[in-house]
Amino acid sequence: MDSKDKIITSDDILGKDAVDPDGQILGVVTKLHINKENKQLVGITIDEGFMKPNLFLGMNFVKNFGVDSVFLSQIPITKYVGLKVYDSNGKYIGTVKKVIPKRHKVLSIEITHNMKRYVVTSGDIKEIGVSVILKENYKMDEL
Repeated sequence: MDSKDKIITSDDILGKDAVDPDGQILGVVTKLHINKENKQLVGITIDEGFMKPNLFLGMNFVKNFGVDSVFLSQIPITKYVGLKVYDSNGKYIGTVKKVIPKRHKVLSIEITHNMKRYVVTSGDIKEIGVSVILKENYKMDEL
């Protein structure tokens, strides 16, 4: 492989879709972050769209740079804040207010509903996608 084939420019990254491991487009890469001292790329900024804050991701989140997209190795847990939470029967439980992580995985989530706060551990979560679905016999502790 020629050394030219191993080099990409900012034009090859900026403006590309950032795609999570589930195939969902998180947004568009708008910035590259470079360490001034060692001249290494340390992260990217993703524009998630209208009325959403930009999302900085360190290079540990980037799996590879594709032709049309930047592929992420993991889903940033901050993406879960604001998702609606439902029980296994589809009953609305609340909204994710906070994510408590452990080694880039969800340890538990804090849910708010009717001015009350609850916590649910990851063992009681059935699925996280466009919303959070809890398992059938979930346990929710009030904070």
